[in-house]
Amino acid sequence: MLGDQIREVSSYFSKNAKIAFWFLSVVAIMIAVYIPTALPDSSLRQVVLSKDYQAGELADEDVYSPVTLSFLDEVGTREMQRRASLAVKPIFTFDVISTMRTLNLFSDYMDALEMGGSDAALKVIEGFLDDISNVTRRIESEKENPNLPLILRIAREEVVNLLRGGVFSSSDIALVNSLGYDKINREINDGQGKGNMVEVSTNKLFRESDVPGKVLSDASSYGDLSISDGMIASDLATLFVKANIRFNQTETERAKSKAAIDAGTDLVRVSQGDLLIAKDTVITERELRIIDEINMKRAEINPVEMVANALFLSTILAFTIIFLIFFIPYKFRTPLYLLIFLSGLVLTELGSLFMLTSIPVLDLDIPVDPMLPFILVPVLFALMTSKRRIGFTVGFVFAGFSVVFPTSTKYSFFYFLMIIEASIMFIRFGTTRIDTIYQAFYSSLFSALVTVAFGFLSEYTYQVMVHAVLVVVSNVLLTYVIVSILLPILERLFNIPTVFRLHELSSDDSPTLNRLNQVAQGTFNHTRNVSEMAYLAAKEVGVNAELARVGALYHDIGKAEHPEYFIENQNGKNAHDMLTNNLSAAVIKSHVKLGVEKGREIGLPQEVLDIISEHHGNDIISYFYNEAKKNAQGSGITVHEEDFRYNGNIPQTPESGIVMLADCVEAASRTLKNPNPQKYDRLIMNIVISKINYGQLSDSRLTLNDLFKIKETFIKFLMGRDHQRIEYDK
Repeated sequence: MLGDQIREVSSYFSKNAKIAFWFLSVVAIMIAVYIPTALPDSSLRQVVLSKDYQAGELADEDVYSPVTLSFLDEVGTREMQRRASLAVKPIFTFDVISTMRTLNLFSDYMDALEMGGSDAALKVIEGFLDDISNVTRRIESEKENPNLPLILRIAREEVVNLLRGGVFSSSDIALVNSLGYDKINREINDGQGKGNMVEVSTNKLFRESDVPGKVLSDASSYGDLSISDGMIASDLATLFVKANIRFNQTETERAKSKAAIDAGTDLVRVSQGDLLIAKDTVITERELRIIDEINMKRAEINPVEMVANALFLSTILAFTIIFLIFFIPYKFRTPLYLLIFLSGLVLTELGSLFMLTSIPVLDLDIPVDPMLPFILVPVLFALMTSKRRIGFTVGFVFAGFSVVFPTSTKYSFFYFLMIIEASIMFIRFGTTRIDTIYQAFYSSLFSALVTVAFGFLSEYTYQVMVHAVLVVVSNVLLTYVIVSILLPILERLFNIPTVFRLHELSSDDSPTLNRLNQVAQGTFNHTRNVSEMAYLAAKEVGVNAELARVGALYHDIGKAEHPEYFIENQNGKNAHDMLTNNLSAAVIKSHVKLGVEKGREIGLPQEVLDIISEHHGNDIISYFYNEAKKNAQGSGITVHEEDFRYNGNIPQTPESGIVMLADCVEAASRTLKNPNPQKYDRLIMNIVISKINYGQLSDSRLTLNDLFKIKETFIKFLMGRDHQRIEYDK
């Protein structure tokens, strides 16, 4: 069924219309996809703070990101690398070579001292150590001291143990302490040639200055030694024990550089809706930098997102076009409505782009959504087609397109959807243009309430919320002003039968109807009754009552050319007495063609012209057909049914079907004697059954339930038309 609808609508598209349709569809999607890249930085959705915060202050509000973007925080990167570098403790390494050299020197010294005396020992250390404390001479002077072997043994053990255990330089420790480190990394050899780092506190390190006290303390544990003996051992150990675990600045700098490189870069990724600053928390420099980047940079749109947006918008657009094809009642209007819809979409996008690039949004301190002109086309379409559901569908498309705008928030879709659909709900399709004032008022009021509600959800300040309400109210009011200007232009330009246009056409005081009243009084009265009957029945059924009224009012304007041939205009003299049955049928049929020509001449909408051409369908003019058959009996003349059949199409719409029934019922009801509801019921049922049997209502989309409602409405009208009065005395 949908395929048939699409093929039928496609047949109404001209080649140029098809080109325009596809061109506008592609352009609408491309504009929406590329708007984020086309917008200048200043036009993006900005982070609006209630005041100018400084780092270290407490935040008075929750602040959310209005956009998605990523950037390299250079300041944060430098800070991150600095912290990584500072986290590397100074590295101290064990000097194996100098340690072995010192141990060998000490061994040679001790051998020379024992074998050659002090002179030999001093020659061993000459050029390497300066025995400023004369410890060598003092040892030689203690040759008679029975504790000398023990003293030398203690000194030998202390030197070997201290050098192998490692001694730190006091100046190196002071240096790293001055740099702010109270811990260092000490390299420990695992015996396999691999060094492992061990973190050690600087106040626990064994320094050169600790050597005398350590040796003296160890010597005191031997009870046979005097203090002077311990001093000799301490001075001898101090002479050889020097710092052999030194601050390795080269390794430290290399480790710091590696740590800074390993720390990487501070790539900040912010998604729309992320909490940037939490209320009642201390604001950091990094948070302020992120806000500055958002306010300075355009939103990030990568190719994948662009493709996804294009697919999303194409899907919405395709489903909307299919819906419009299916639900627009007059298929010949569908190409026009689709082109107007797509043109409106493109112009709205361009208008929004112009607004975002021209108006200093940041300076106005207003959210962007209330400013965008997304309400105009949906409201215009609802009024233009007299169908709320079509306006709803168009509104859904515009709400969907708002999502891809870089200025949109996580609430934008629902914000636009509520405002657009509510504005359309307030449309009552009144018959006067002043009704739009009431619609504009109610729409403005509801839009203000919706803006306040979403303002609370977005945690706007009261100042921002008041500005947003004023803007959205101005937006809605301006929308209705533009609609009031555009709608009459579109009505005249494309001859669209809006409610307002139909109401203007329904006025009896038009040149065409005035002439009909003057030359065919009976026909004029008949059309007025048919018009009212069709209007009431269409309202009851739920179709376009104004269209049914106007179609009925003009359905017999063709009779103005030859009014004397129609019985309602005759005064006892029948003009058909002078004509053959075939010619009489031709004259009767001609009023349909003449009516269509006259309607086209005065600029009636095509929907009204269709009712004029279809109000008799292709039914038979039964009176003259039966008369012709009666006269032809016995004469051998063949009577062709086609000569007595109307040349129009059968009704294609409910409104056209209702006018056909109203026309027949109103005319036939004049023949009843002493009418009552039962007689009207039988009469109407006979007419309806006859039309069904001859297939006149098969394409009108009128259901049996509709026909029952129409019958009841006609009976009420006819009883009112033919009401009885009391008989007054003469």
